[in-house]
Amino acid sequence: MAEGVAAGVSPAIADTWSERCHAEISAAARTAPGVAEKRSSPRYPATNAALIRTEFGNPVSCTLVDRSEGGARLKVLSVLGIPEAFVLCVGAEQLRARVAWRSPSEIGVAFVVE
Repeated sequence: MAEGVAAGVSPAIADTWSERCHAEISAAARTAPGVAEKRSSPRYPATNAALIRTEFGNPVSCTLVDRSEGGARLKVLSVLGIPEAFVLCVGAEQLRARVAWRSPSEIGVAFVVE
């Protein structure tokens, strides 16, 4: 494994400098002492391919980074054009979701219970 890459992250996944930095920061945040978890249910790593289906326009490809009972973190090429609410399709599942936060290449979503 390449030096400086967080444990558990393969070099194929962390192949750019920014991805390696993000992986190291994410790993440190998960294990930081004294940081209380604010989520009501634990997050689990995921690598599922998924689709963001909007009311208008073409579906947007994304990858699940992690998932909990109440939401997920999605990696996308760009957050531009992704609305505040959409249907997340993961395999046969269709989950209504609303955006909780955005970064340039990721979206945090909360699942909407109907």
